[in-house]
Amino acid sequence: MNACIVYSSCTGNTRKVAEALADTSGLPCFPVRIAPEPDDFDILALGFWVRKGLPDARALRYMERIRGKHVFFFGTLGAWPHSDHACRCMAATHEILQAGGNTVVDGFLCQGRVNPQVVAASQRKGGHPLSPERLARLREAERHPDAADLAAARLHWQRSLQKYTANAPAPQPPCLAAGILSTPDPIGSNTSL
Repeated sequence: MNACIVYSSCTGNTRKVAEALADTSGLPCFPVRIAPEPDDFDILALGFWVRKGLPDARALRYMERIRGKHVFFFGTLGAWPHSDHACRCMAATHEILQAGGNTVVDGFLCQGRVNPQVVAASQRKGGHPLSPERLARLREAERHPDAADLAAARLHWQRSLQKYTANAPAPQPPCLAAGILSTPDPIGSNTSL
């Protein structure tokens, strides 16, 4: 099995998760800007930070080059990881990867600190008022990814590697399988900030 971990990180959240996956699997880990071509691998773990409900631009560019591979994706976001927004992001990522003829083995999202400049910019634009609920969510996000998030990410990655080696069928994104979201909406409303 030829596998690697590729990630894009803005504040260090996604890098932290990627390094945890590398530590648990012993596989090489690369920032997306210096990552090898995806053609060289059978299975990839691809990490990103969520921006406007989608993987960030660098991760998306790399994702578009992945063709016919098995992919485990993971990401960090400021929103609650089981929110409708997170489910839409999972579904959109799943759809983008499948459009490239890839088999999505699994996906994982956890909270992560939001870049303060992004929060300030959203305040200036007036798109996301700093309500008490949003402020509480952003404060909680500052504590993530924590040890529990990293343990969950490791478990998802280990199971993905086991599924790949056992040729198990790929699951639907959890929010689709549970009926929470009936149709992927990659453009849906952005509530991550």
